[in-house]
Amino acid sequence: MGNVPCPPQQITIHCKTCGSENVRRDASVEWSTELQMWEVVVVYDAADCEDCGGETNLIEKPIAVGAS
Repeated sequence: MGNVPCPPQQITIHCKTCGSENVRRDASVEWSTELQMWEVVVVYDAADCEDCGGETNLIEKPIAVGAS
């Protein structure tokens, strides 16, 4: 029997300054005629926190197993 790979750890993304999850990143999208929807082309590095009201860095926090 082979090893069954574990699913990747689920995370939440937070503002490094205040800890809020109410964060945004800018991205560029283009229209796909084939899929009839917008597709993300690139996500930019800069991030903003809606709670702090300014530019921030983002941090990842793991979601505890069994948490809801």
